[in-house]
Amino acid sequence: MIYVVLNIVMALYAIGLAFYVDRQSKEKVANPLIIMSVYLAAAFALVALTLLANSFFPDRLPIMFFRVSLICSTIFEVEFCTYCILFPSYRRSAFVKILKWVAALFAVWFCFTKISGVNITQFLGLSVDSIPLFTGKLTNYFPVSWYDFYRTLTRFILPALAALIMILRAENREDRLNMQKAIMNMIALVAGWIGIYVITQARGRVPMFDTLILAGLGVTHVILSYSSNQNLLYDFKYVIGGIITFTTSYLLPAFIIGFFFPFLWPIFSNSHLLFFTYVALVIVICIAISYQVSKFLEKKQYFRSFLYAQTFENQLSKLDYSLEPEEIVHNVKNIFVHNLGLSKMTILIESENLLKPIYEDEPSGIVLDLKDKVIDSLLNQGRTIVLKSDIENSHVYESEKLEILELFTKTSLQAIILLAEGRRVIGALCLGEKAGGNIYAAYDFNTFTKLYSYLFVFGYYLKNIANQAIVGTVNREIKMSNQIIASIQENMDHIQNLKFDTGYIMEHAHNIGGEFIDLIRLSEKRHIFVLGDLSGKGISASMGMVIIKSIIRTYLEETRDFKLLIEKVNNFIHFNLPKGTFFEGVFGLIDFADDTLYYINCGVPALFLYTQSYNNVIEIQGEGRVLGFVKDIGKLIKVKKVTLNPGDIVVTCTDGLIDSKSLRGEQYGKERIQKSITESTAFSAHNMAYSIYQAAADFLSKELDDDASILVIKRLENF
Repeated sequence: MIYVVLNIVMALYAIGLAFYVDRQSKEKVANPLIIMSVYLAAAFALVALTLLANSFFPDRLPIMFFRVSLICSTIFEVEFCTYCILFPSYRRSAFVKILKWVAALFAVWFCFTKISGVNITQFLGLSVDSIPLFTGKLTNYFPVSWYDFYRTLTRFILPALAALIMILRAENREDRLNMQKAIMNMIALVAGWIGIYVITQARGRVPMFDTLILAGLGVTHVILSYSSNQNLLYDFKYVIGGIITFTTSYLLPAFIIGFFFPFLWPIFSNSHLLFFTYVALVIVICIAISYQVSKFLEKKQYFRSFLYAQTFENQLSKLDYSLEPEEIVHNVKNIFVHNLGLSKMTILIESENLLKPIYEDEPSGIVLDLKDKVIDSLLNQGRTIVLKSDIENSHVYESEKLEILELFTKTSLQAIILLAEGRRVIGALCLGEKAGGNIYAAYDFNTFTKLYSYLFVFGYYLKNIANQAIVGTVNREIKMSNQIIASIQENMDHIQNLKFDTGYIMEHAHNIGGEFIDLIRLSEKRHIFVLGDLSGKGISASMGMVIIKSIIRTYLEETRDFKLLIEKVNNFIHFNLPKGTFFEGVFGLIDFADDTLYYINCGVPALFLYTQSYNNVIEIQGEGRVLGFVKDIGKLIKVKKVTLNPGDIVVTCTDGLIDSKSLRGEQYGKERIQKSITESTAFSAHNMAYSIYQAAADFLSKELDDDASILVIKRLENF
């Protein structure tokens, strides 16, 4: 029964492997490895049924199940030969498909005409009765059955020829990755043969091991599947470095612990506690030494782990955008060099629908036309990260393959990262070879995708904050980041409706920050206002503010749905700004036709309404949800509305005003703001905002510790 279970387990494993390969595959055509997994799983399952039938229905069913199992394993072997001969292409011509059908029919003919019986016993194992290959006197010299010949042909001769053709074809290409994969495929075949040999030798002691002979094919298929998903060139120095790291970090500590164990074991009989104490001490010392050795080796280039994503993210998140532009670019270049061993880098920024270099290690003359059909096609498909290895080894780029490869070849690039929001491209990062001539693989693609927001912010800084004139050979004298940000911050559409008066004040504790106020004209009858505070301080937060202001206006060109606008802004913050970025504030829509204010609270700390009829100030913000934390904000936010009567005033402010404390540690609080509103209703909106701020400053008797913004909207009495 154990052999039934083992074959079922191997069948389930083959099915699981098919699902794994399918998830990993990016191909649009049928993956032959999945087909091989299915047939291999069927072969294992049918062997299990053969064993069960032999126990309960020994007359006819065992031979039937065995024949079908042999047909399935034959189709697996034919698929293997086809895979090797056509490697690395997954496409199968009509001629190849016909040959596979012929091979399958031959397998059916052979199994039902040349195999006459199957016997399974504990003492003899699995024996197959088959017609002799030769007749007459030749049988005495060549006592070989049709089954022996068939098995040798399908499991050894044909696969060996196919693998040889694969290696010869790979040698004629310059594609190092596919050559490496071809060698691994050959290793898979040899490993399968070794597995079959081991099982064959083992059946001399345990005859029933005959029923596990397909495990050799399983070994081949596992290595084959692993090879197909490997997109990393194993540079010799890195391989040696990896072996040394593994030896010093894992094998050596294990050896030392094992070495001391026999010497400590006699203590166990006298004192269990002392024994375990000594063992624990040895383990702790070994782990500590292993950790220190690993940390030391990580600093060396060829001992560094390929899994660099965490370090890459940490370094990108700590970029200081208050430095000189040249320093920022230099720091970004060093981050790529440290983590990927980058050989060269070119940075392109959009100008007049062209991506032009503003930084390059070597003169390359790279200029990309955004109107080019290749770029247009990539943007339509949302492909902003393009790797040369993907173009060469994947079929998803089939329509643009030749054009993109020509670009990569002409510029000696290995990867292009388009910095874009939708179809709006602001720049591109062009990357050369990695250390050791290694290629960019799936791990690099996933890392760039995960950290795309950091790269996008860097590109946005180059295009908008540094004013396109920031690097090396272009201009080394730009020192106007603060002024540029301030001018962008003040760029808004002031309300021109005679019934309303608007005023605001924005005070930053450190010259610039993430707080902003924006007024956006939709039409003569509708106007949007935004007051917000983006997490962070200094120029980094200011850059985020500039991006959010730009994105809001971009989205308003696409939608007039007020709630959908906030959902889109939330998604942009969540997916495109650095991890942990959030926005708290309020979005308001004023409809001048009926003097209605529609608003959505996105975590604004204070939204007040002064009603002249009651001469009273009330809070109307209710419960709000901060943007950027969750993917789907739609279910958590609500549009509220209030009608503004003549004399009514809306005042909103950020937490810098509310939470500030005086020298005695007393918080300013909402009550004092409400009092300031009541006392200044006779002022214009601008003077009212200034009065509210000045009252807070007088109370604190010092400069505010945090940014503070106030927006005042008055519904005038005379209209």
